[in-house]
Amino acid sequence: MEALMLVARTAILWLTALVVFRIMGKRTLGKMGPFDFAVVIMIGEAVAIGMEDTREPIIHAIAITAALGFLQWLLTWLNYRFRWLEKITQGQAATVVVNGVIKTKALRKERMSKADLLMELRQSQAKLKDIKEARLEASGKVSVVNKPSGSSSSSSSSSSSSKKGGQKPPKSPGEQGGSGS
Repeated sequence: MEALMLVARTAILWLTALVVFRIMGKRTLGKMGPFDFAVVIMIGEAVAIGMEDTREPIIHAIAITAALGFLQWLLTWLNYRFRWLEKITQGQAATVVVNGVIKTKALRKERMSKADLLMELRQSQAKLKDIKEARLEASGKVSVVNKPSGSSSSSSSSSSSSKKGGQKPPKSPGEQGGSGS
C-alpha cells in the first residue's frame, strides 16, 4: 500500500512540475541563466521532498512548486518590462574575441580559460582568424560573428569600398534566405 501511495505522489508531483515548467515558458529552459537554474534546482528539491516524505502532505510540495513557478514567471515578465533588471538577474554578454584577437582581460573577468574558449570555438567550427567578434553570452554559450567572406588574415584593410558597383558577394549556402526550415 505504501508503494502505491509513493507512485501516486510521484505521478502527481511529476505532472505538477511539467505544468509549472510549461507555464514558465521555453525561454526559461532554453536560456538557463543563474536565476532559472536556481529555480529548477529548487523545484526538483520540492518535488523530491514531496515524493520521499509520505508524512508531509503532498499539497505542501505542490504549493512550493507552484510558488516557485509563479515567482520565476513574474521575474521573466519583469525582466521583459525592465531591461535594467534583466541585466542584473541574467547578466550581460562579454566580448571575448575581436577581429581574431582573444581578449584575455575579458576571459579573466568571466573566469573562462583560453582552452575553454578555443574548445567552444572548435565546437562551433569557427576559426579564430575568421572571427569578427565572439561573445560569451549570459547563458554561458559562445556566439560568433564571422568576418565578411571577402576579408582574410592576409588582408589588413577592413574597408569594403573597393567592391565594384557596390554589389554584395554571393551568399554562402549557410547564409541563403529561405523558409527557415
